Amino acid sequence: MSSVATLRVPASVFVLEEVLSRTSALEVWPLRSIQVDRGTMAPLLWFHGADPTSVEPWLREDPSISDPSCFFSSKNRSVYRVHLNPATDEFMRIFVDDQLSVVGAHGQDGEWALRVLAEDRDALGTLTDVWRRAGLTHTVESVVDCGDISCPTRFGLTEAQHHTLMTAFNEGYYSVPRKTNINELANRFGISHQATSQRLRRGHERLVQNTLLECSTMEFPF
Repeated sequence: MSSVATLRVPASVFVLEEVLSRTSALEVWPLRSIQVDRGTMAPLLWFHGADPTSVEPWLREDPSISDPSCFFSSKNRSVYRVHLNPATDEFMRIFVDDQLSVVGAHGQDGEWALRVLAEDRDALGTLTDVWRRAGLTHTVESVVDCGDISCPTRFGLTEAQHHTLMTAFNEGYYSVPRKTNINELANRFGISHQATSQRLRRGHERLVQNTLLECSTMEFPF
């Protein structure tokens, strides 16, 4: 069965060690457009948390990439296309060779978190064995079989969280004064007071994380 793993690797064995060591406030996400130019991967990178006038010199001094080209910059946000150096390029091609795909990445404070989709756990084990033999420091933070992942709705809510929040809203739980309470909602769902409260809390957390926080850092102005 396919699995999704979260792996953590130091920037020193991956990419942008020089840039990510400058300030812990700087965050980096690769966008979903990755070109191959002259046989080398050339991803678009989204930077947040540092003035673009500082980011560009840092990129030019970082030996893991070359030819940074600015696509957009504003206040503390910018987008650059960079060319990966041969060592970094080879690191990424391991995923192609071993039937794994990087479906998400986030760099901050000298470290990268990679979300990796693997055909099965054997493929993931092969990857970590290759890294271990090569002396590449890494940490496997979590591995989840795809069959165990609940299907999210919009904004990352589970179906249960979405249903709970919508019912609470429609029944007047958020009205002033309230038209219903936790106990009445719990009776409606056929679950405990504690379970209802937990669904609401986790739903609120997901909404804040995937709307307010994500929009403040990842909402593209173009």
